[in-house]
Formats: sequence, C-alpha cells, structure tokens
Amino acid sequence: MTFVAGPLNKELLFNHTHANTPACSEVIAAIAYANSDNLHLFEACKTHGKNLTFYGRYDKTVPIQPAVVKWFLDKASPSFVCRMVPDILHAKVIWWRDVGAYIGSANLTDRAWNSNIEAGTYLSQDELESLDLITELQRFFDVVELNSQPISDELYRHLLSLVDMRKAIYRAEQEFEKRANRFYAEGKGLIDVSSAPAVEKAYSNFERSWRESLQVLRDISKVVVLDEFRPSWIPSSVPVGAQADQFIHAYYYRFVQGHRGNQYVEEFHLKNQASPQLALQEALNWWKRSEFDYSDEKKHLLDWAPRLQDALSQTSLRKMDKDTFIETLSKVHAVRDYAGKQSNTDLGLTTPSYEEKLAAHLSQIWDLRSKDGKTILDLLDYVIWGTGQIEKRIWDGVKSTRWAIPKIGYSTLGEIVGWARPNEYPPRNDRSIKGLRALGQRVRGV
Repeated sequence: MTFVAGPLNKELLFNHTHANTPACSEVIAAIAYANSDNLHLFEACKTHGKNLTFYGRYDKTVPIQPAVVKWFLDKASPSFVCRMVPDILHAKVIWWRDVGAYIGSANLTDRAWNSNIEAGTYLSQDELESLDLITELQRFFDVVELNSQPISDELYRHLLSLVDMRKAIYRAEQEFEKRANRFYAEGKGLIDVSSAPAVEKAYSNFERSWRESLQVLRDISKVVVLDEFRPSWIPSSVPVGAQADQFIHAYYYRFVQGHRGNQYVEEFHLKNQASPQLALQEALNWWKRSEFDYSDEKKHLLDWAPRLQDALSQTSLRKMDKDTFIETLSKVHAVRDYAGKQSNTDLGLTTPSYEEKLAAHLSQIWDLRSKDGKTILDLLDYVIWGTGQIEKRIWDGVKSTRWAIPKIGYSTLGEIVGWARPNEYPPRNDRSIKGLRALGQRVRGV
C-alpha cells in the first residue's frame, strides 16, 4: 500500500499511470473532474492498446471539459468508452485491472497531479486480493455504470454551449456587480440531473438506451464508409447511416441469427465484449470482401433507401395517400417483421401471401387513430420532423395519448427516422441492438 500525495512525497499519479498501464488488462476510472490539460491516462491507454472506460461527472458547471468528451468522440472506438454520471458522482478512482488501483482525491487535471495538495492510496493487485477489495471495486463500478449515460455529439455541443453560457454569466455578473445587482442563469442539460419520480424511470431507461445505441451506430458509420471497409458495390454517395444499418443487418443474419438463432446473441456478446474493437474490425473486413450473397443489402441501399428518404421528406409525407403509405412502409424492416407475426384472423385474411399480409397490416394502421385523433401521418410528421429531442418524440409516439397509434413501436419509429434522416440518425431497430450486442457493444434494447 502506497500513500500517494503527489509532489509532497514524490508519489506521482503520472508515474503510476505509465508504470501500470502497459501491464494491466484494462483501465476503468471514475473521476468527477477532467481537464484537457491532463490526458495522460487516456493517452497511455491508447499508446499501449488497453481498453479504457471512463466515467465523468455531469452538471451545469461542466466538470468534464468538452475537449475531454471530444477526445473520446474522435476515437469513435468501442475500446475507448466515456460515460457521464449526473451530479451524484464525486469519486476519484483509477483501476488498472490485474495490476492495482488508486483511490484518492485527485481529479484528472494538471493541478491535481502536479501542484495541489492531494491525498490518496495506491493498492497493488495482491493487496486488493488480500483485503477482498476486488469485489468491492467491481460493485462500485457496477453502480456507477447503472447511473451513467453515454456521451454523444449532441452532448459535446451542449457542453460547449454551457461553457459559453458560463462565460457570459461571469461577464454579466461582473458588470452587474458594479451596480450592486445579481445575475443568474441556468441551462438545462441533455443529462437530466433532477430527481425523477418513479413514473419517469421508464422514459429515462429508454432515453439512455437510445443514446447508447445511437452513438455506437454513428461511430460505426464513420468507419464503414471508408474505402478500406466499403465494398465496391456500394457507391460513396450512399448515406453513412444507411451503410451502417446494412452492415449490422448483414452481420446479424449471417453470423448470429443465421448461424445459431436469436438466443445466441448474448453468447456472441460474452465472446466479443472483451475486445469489441477486434470484433468490429473482423466484421468490417468481412463486409469489405462481400463473399456472400449481398443482393438483399444491395436492394436496400441502392433502391429502397433513396425511395424511403424521398417519400419520408417533410413535403412528401404531408401529402402521402394510402397507397403510397403502404408502398413506402412496406420497405421498413420493423414493419415487415411485425406484419409477418400478425394472425390471418386479425388481418381479416384466410391464406394470404406474405405481401398480402403486409398490405393488410399497413392498411389497418392507416385507418387507426391515436386517442386524441392523430393519424399515422400526423405521428410520423411529429416524430421525424418535430422539434425537441428525437428520443422524446419517439417516446411520445409510443406512449402518449396524443400521438401513440397501436402496432407502432420503438423499433418502427427508430428505423423510420433513420431512413428519413440517415446522416443524422442511423436506422435503429431491435435487430440493430442485437447485432451491436453480438459485436460486444454495451447497448441494450428498450
């Protein structure tokens, strides 16, 4: 056991970082405050090829600098995970798994590591084992994980706006102080730090699930379009989100469902979760070679995707008739999957073909209304093109009395939004989640 007090006793976290990172199996850290002037821990993990999971604090004071969040977003890699915990996080713990752990007061800032009066303890692996602290550490990080939310491009922009807001507030306070006035302003964040009542927990879980999978799909979109991974049969003009969707589609049906069945998603996840970057790399190489029948994926990308995007544009959607609606939504995987599971009796059919079942299912949806009288076109227009956070509009589209229409769920709306706006929101449905989990990604369904 070592007392770590930085410059006071020459036990520096910098030295522990560069001594422990090469030998550990992975790094997990929960540190409330982080500044871009101290990225030593992150860069050490990058240099030595170690998986890193970092939990930081979120509140309106911006304890984790936007530049720190951008470091992770720029990596766009499952090997470097950053998650934010609302203002209940105040810990400073670094766990070099299989080597040792630091527990103390130092944040990830240059001052904390080099000039502040800080105090902490470093325990070796043997000491952690002898004191039975490994189980306690794992329990601690499990709780932190449950209270965390993933970072995203939207969160990064939000943090930048909070920084600007705080600067403006400071300037205003300085000016008003001269006049003996006070100024106060507050911004609401993308991560809700209020104490939500129990009835709101379901939405909170959905919101978290949506953001997790959305950012992972965006990260995959950034690499699947690169020439080294994009198959020759896909033009570079195809929207990035659509390419990511069909890559996950192909992987899921060839390696998971087509291989051993849906029940083996978690088996694939357990196999790949230790090295999701490696699993993704192998899958992308397979995608590039395209040594399989990709006619279905080609049809989706080169035929269906542009037709869906055009039909679901705000102008086209608002003047869509029933026949066009049926033709358009028949190209949505989640709709096709739901229709196939409907009983012939419920659809008023006897021995229909699949396409007849699909048309009957969509015809029923066209005639349905929400409890407040909204049509399916009203619902789609609101979810795709409304204002406010997209995940809240999807939630409203399934749960609210104003918008919810029977037989329309999260998968359907998440996928439709993706086909309408593929460069902003890659199509996302239950199959997407299963494919991502099979690749070892830490995402979950609703």
